Amino acid sequence: MTMAAADYDQVPYTIATWVFTLHVAGVHAADEQVSRHCQQVLEATEEQVGNAAGEALVARIRELLEGEDLDAVASLATALYGERVHRDLGSGDRSDRTARIRKYQFSSQLPWLARIWERQGGEVRPSWLLVERVTDEVTAADPNPWNDLEEERKLPVSDFHVLWELDGCSSLHLAR
Repeated sequence: MTMAAADYDQVPYTIATWVFTLHVAGVHAADEQVSRHCQQVLEATEEQVGNAAGEALVARIRELLEGEDLDAVASLATALYGERVHRDLGSGDRSDRTARIRKYQFSSQLPWLARIWERQGGEVRPSWLLVERVTDEVTAADPNPWNDLEEERKLPVSDFHVLWELDGCSSLHLAR
């Protein structure tokens, strides 16, 4: 698999993890198959069954996703969650953004997606993060909880802002 293919493959996992996390929080996707796969992961009592359901969820997201750029991911999010999808967490200066993110986090308790630019495999390229929490650092979820690799990330808020600003502060979140 080429580096570009490997990077693209991570995007469906990140989105599937976001969708599953929203499902657990009671926010269900409009796509029946997506919701069914999320419920199967949630109800699985054996690791193998849960992992298979997780992979089925990723496969369905991969079918629905038409690219990894902001418009493609936003289009998928809107197909799944309708008008609740917003892109405005990145508006304003760093102080405004941080305050808006913390307000969103406090009021909704939902994760959100941010696209950053970083060095991967000798290239600087965009990647999506599933942001779970922002305190004095940004905690990004493991994009693939269905494997045995622990990939949760923690970034200082200032470092996150620099990487996020490189992409124009692209983000997606759901209004409650």
